[in-house]
Amino acid sequence: MRGSIMDVRGYETGPIKAEAAFTSDFPLDDRYSTQDIVDMLERERPNMDIRPGMRHKYTPLRFDPATGVKYIGGRYLFDTWENVLDYNHFTNEELFPEPGVKFWSRFPGVDKHYWKVTGAHDFKPMATAHHVNRLERYSYTGGDVEALLAEVWPAIRDEAEKRGLSSVWLMFQPEEKQIGILTVAEKSGDADQAVAVSKGLEYLERLDAFGRFLPEALGAEQLMDRTSLIISSWLPESRALGGAHSSFDVSPPHPKPQI
Repeated sequence: MRGSIMDVRGYETGPIKAEAAFTSDFPLDDRYSTQDIVDMLERERPNMDIRPGMRHKYTPLRFDPATGVKYIGGRYLFDTWENVLDYNHFTNEELFPEPGVKFWSRFPGVDKHYWKVTGAHDFKPMATAHHVNRLERYSYTGGDVEALLAEVWPAIRDEAEKRGLSSVWLMFQPEEKQIGILTVAEKSGDADQAVAVSKGLEYLERLDAFGRFLPEALGAEQLMDRTSLIISSWLPESRALGGAHSSFDVSPPHPKPQI
């Protein structure tokens, strides 16, 4: 985790001007250690965070408490729908980390979605208070989802602020008929960083699901509810202003392996 305050520039608290989002989730097999993940993220970031319209990305990491499987992925915000479609096409068809190897083909069981954003709001600074995240996904059957979500967005936003959260997003995928809610929280103030992160994860995970605000008319059913550590934040707007490129700019979260 971050050892000091990052020099993050360009990210203000308040309503976020973002029309679209992208999420991905997938398990990592035993070929990849946590250090491999760290190295991979920073090696591949310069080819990815320059894509048009990317505001920022969180990289979630969760160790399943029952199986020990590592789950990783991404949570991105984009300025326009066109730019999230561009990113989806780029990662599917144009990005080759190795000759002849497409980006997503390296990972089995990838679950990815691009979303229309109803609302997104940062309550606390990116540099100091974005440490854990929770993604809720729901299917829906009702119609007029855009209008119905716009009606409940103020209640979701206000509840997130009341609970002391750092950020909240509400989004929907009209082709797949899914709704997504992302919440972000900070770690606790404990001096022991492992304890601080664990308490932050526990707090966010134990909150009542924000899906309870979804209108009954949508017939929403929960598909996923996963709370994860944020091991990396990509910050292209900060990079463009001469600030931190990512949360690894301060100190890597794990030491380099000894050979």
